[in-house]
Amino acid sequence: MWLTLTEEANQTWFAIELLTLSYPYETVQSKIAKTLSPFANAVKRYSEVTERPIQLLTEKYIEEHPEVAEQNIALLKNAIELWKTATRTSDAIAPLLVHYSWHCFNSFFVYSFFRWEPQHSKSHGIGIELADRLEDMKIQVFKYGLFRRIIDTWTIIGVPLIFSPFLPFFSNDEMHFQHNEMYLCEHSNEISLEALMRFKPVNFEKELHSKRREDLVVCPFLANSIYLPNRFLKNYLLLFVASSIARYRPILWHSILKGKGKFGSEFFVETRDAVLDYVLGKHRGLNLVFQIARILKNIEKETFFLRNRKGDIIKNP
Repeated sequence: MWLTLTEEANQTWFAIELLTLSYPYETVQSKIAKTLSPFANAVKRYSEVTERPIQLLTEKYIEEHPEVAEQNIALLKNAIELWKTATRTSDAIAPLLVHYSWHCFNSFFVYSFFRWEPQHSKSHGIGIELADRLEDMKIQVFKYGLFRRIIDTWTIIGVPLIFSPFLPFFSNDEMHFQHNEMYLCEHSNEISLEALMRFKPVNFEKELHSKRREDLVVCPFLANSIYLPNRFLKNYLLLFVASSIARYRPILWHSILKGKGKFGSEFFVETRDAVLDYVLGKHRGLNLVFQIARILKNIEKETFFLRNRKGDIIKNP
């Protein structure tokens, strides 16, 4: 019951599965490097405000490090295989496999665009404070690790996130990164599970539009430049919690699967929807896999660009 619509969801991978072959992926990787080369100044500005060096994946770097393509292809293959394995197992352990599938897919995404030091993150970048009661659990968001690199990637390509300390705004013909007054971890690196479940990405979008609409960067390569990526990150965290509970608190996870208690039942529904958000979406096609495939397709067709609110293409963000 927790894993639903699995056959239809499996078809989603057709949109991106071709990139598990070397030549197609290397072709796209080369186009990514060319497409993102105008972002060099934006990456530099972002690195300065975050005090964490980030670099573009340039054509020269790709030529000198062919292992990068092999590593990214392996990550995509693992994401697909973990997902397919999850659909063949029981709800008792499926969260572990789904979470690691999503983890690998996020890694494939970010490492296809940028590079950090060290080359690969040494941690998830998130943790959990387990408790005997589901209501008392808290998620920790750290300054380093994969989750922070996911945030870096979305932010640099112009997407505002409530999970990011900095928001991308367009002014003086350039993209700048300013302090995020709505940052979810402004006062602590912890988020209660209850607060995360209450968070509505659409409310963040409305508030941001009411305050800074004219300064926002428009990302035509996404179905929705604010709502969806924020929903994806929220649901990624929820799946991380579900996988941790299934692994370390199996009795509690079984009670959640049985729908015991109001909060446990709500968490069940939220995590089930989170799974679908990864590979299917509540509204067909609006899932993470499709969105990343759409970004890569725009890059392949040379239609990946940013616009300001007037509709002008930003040539050098």
